[in-house]
Amino acid sequence: MDLASTRDLLPRVIWRDAVGSTNAELRELARSEELPHGTLLATADQTAGRGRLERGWVTPPGKSLATSILIRGFAGSGSVAAGSGPGSALGPGWLPLLVGSAMAASLQPRFPEGLRVGVKWPNDVHVRDEEDAIAGRPGQKLCGILCEMLPDGSIIVGAGINVLVDEWELPTERATSLLAAGAEVNGAESLEDGPGPALADALLSDYASRLLSVVELAAGDPDSARVRVRRSSLTLGAEVRVHLPGGEIVDGRARDLAEDGSLVVDLPTGGMLTVSAGDVEHLRSRD
Repeated sequence: MDLASTRDLLPRVIWRDAVGSTNAELRELARSEELPHGTLLATADQTAGRGRLERGWVTPPGKSLATSILIRGFAGSGSVAAGSGPGSALGPGWLPLLVGSAMAASLQPRFPEGLRVGVKWPNDVHVRDEEDAIAGRPGQKLCGILCEMLPDGSIIVGAGINVLVDEWELPTERATSLLAAGAEVNGAESLEDGPGPALADALLSDYASRLLSVVELAAGDPDSARVRVRRSSLTLGAEVRVHLPGGEIVDGRARDLAEDGSLVVDLPTGGMLTVSAGDVEHLRSRD
């Protein structure tokens, strides 16, 4: 695939007609050669994708974009030999939130008024309507994010975007796609032909541009980066149910993000819980 706009933006762009996992493929390439900061690998046919907690992510060929981008130097770590990133005063826990913020901003202009694209903590991008917002629901999932740190401290940022998946092909009622949710997809029916390649190029270049920009912002002005993440959050202010790794379930209200990007939840009995790992379910608002 040509991806002219994306290639003009990034130091290296690799397109695969099909691949098991873009994260795994980029990880292997990074082991065997010196890849610069901002290297992107993408496909419209990922056959063995996975998300957080080792969950699978499989979609029909030509209907979704799987992409992985190499970020070097984030949080002051990572190899500089192949071209370093700008660094950051924020810890690695902020990176999935920054990625989600960049993805949400890149997808928002494709949606009609009344639909908001935002981030469900810690690493999912959702679209919701006004009814969802009033009820405190996060809406439906458009994109999942998976960040993996390499031995040298560099980070592979993986993202899977449901683009042209028909409503009847979606895996759950909590999922959606740009097409199913009413976004502008330029009449494309597949990412592999017709207007599809141009759509893929536009989505990848816009997302990559915003991602690299927010990573630079985190390096130069971490407070502004935190503000951007908070503004894009669909979880802050919501009533939530937290499923902790040990099996404990806790209800409360998501109040803020901690210094390391963890979720701070106010408990109904008083006090607060800081959540660094676990699943967060949005509940109907009590207001």
